[in-house]
Amino acid sequence: MRIGIISDTHGSLPPSVLKAFEGCEHIIHAGDIGGQHLLDELETIAPMTAVLGNCDYFGGYLAVDESASITLAGTRFFIAHDPADVSRALRGYGALKPSEPLPHICVHGHTHIPRNEQRGAVLMLCPGSPSRPRGGSNPSVLIVEAKDGGIQSLTFVPV
Repeated sequence: MRIGIISDTHGSLPPSVLKAFEGCEHIIHAGDIGGQHLLDELETIAPMTAVLGNCDYFGGYLAVDESASITLAGTRFFIAHDPADVSRALRGYGALKPSEPLPHICVHGHTHIPRNEQRGAVLMLCPGSPSRPRGGSNPSVLIVEAKDGGIQSLTFVPV
């Protein structure tokens, strides 16, 4: 299953993102979306899961939660905008319930810097930002190929 991961769009969706996400079967947006119009545009490509970012709280216009847990192609994902929220949840202080199995992948945004880091059994991912990269990184999104509870490949795509 091809999954597109994006974060920190802040209301701006470069056309190159739509091209990068062609063929995706699901899209994850890890917050700082910038408007429902952006989610609507991404949903023309594939079903999506999105979470609120710290800049999405103004106006109450998005019908998404602060975090999400989903399973795609047998792979468990936990998504939150702030990496600190992901870390708290993994330590048992947050949105993950003790009865839930540990996710295979945690996705966050907020830093605007791409991340691919294995922390124990959990893969920590941040796609960077397609519109406001930081830390010397290029504008980017992430494509993950998941199958049978595992990752076949992951690619940071410059946009």
